[in-house]
Amino acid sequence: MPIHEHYRPGTPCWVDYGALDPEGARAFYGELFGWTFRDAGGYSFIELGGRVVGGFGRVPAGLPASWNTYLATPDARAAAVQVKERGGSVLLGPVPAGHDGRLLFALDACGAPFGLWEGRRPAGIVLVDEPGTWCGHELWTHDAGFYPGLNGVEVMAPPEGMSPCWLTFFATVGRAATSARAVELGATIASGRDRATIVRDPWGALLALT
Repeated sequence: MPIHEHYRPGTPCWVDYGALDPEGARAFYGELFGWTFRDAGGYSFIELGGRVVGGFGRVPAGLPASWNTYLATPDARAAAVQVKERGGSVLLGPVPAGHDGRLLFALDACGAPFGLWEGRRPAGIVLVDEPGTWCGHELWTHDAGFYPGLNGVEVMAPPEGMSPCWLTFFATVGRAATSARAVELGATIASGRDRATIVRDPWGALLALT
């Protein structure tokens, strides 16, 4: 079972979902991946078989529903300054996240939303690379230089008709069957590749199934 708790700076260490329709999104993803949701006071932890695999909350004001990638950082306050110096904008934070650390949510210079996480103990998602958990990230951007310390991320120009964004890949037992089930639940297929199917959930959030 892939347990991952330590992340180098610039490495994706957490994902969460910003929901426009929390009740509907819980039902959709619970049915699709078998997830359950544990409330933590206005924010929920997504769990699979009792292991944390991500977070779940309401979308920040003015933004669409989305899957959000968080990068590890040793200093969220310094990272906030760097975001602004590089042409991005800070939407939230840095703010404490309980006793675990501090988080920052921002837009990069191309307008793609992302987060930064400064952990005070082993940080990040506990279970990865299993069916129903994230297994990779892709950055769609015209300016990868905004992230000078990026680790373990594939970078590409946004596909035609797509805006700059971070794309989270989720492992499945069977990609074709999971994609078909997503469509039955109200999602649409955005595009297909040899190794992944990119899906748009019922609220417009993109994710990739592998």
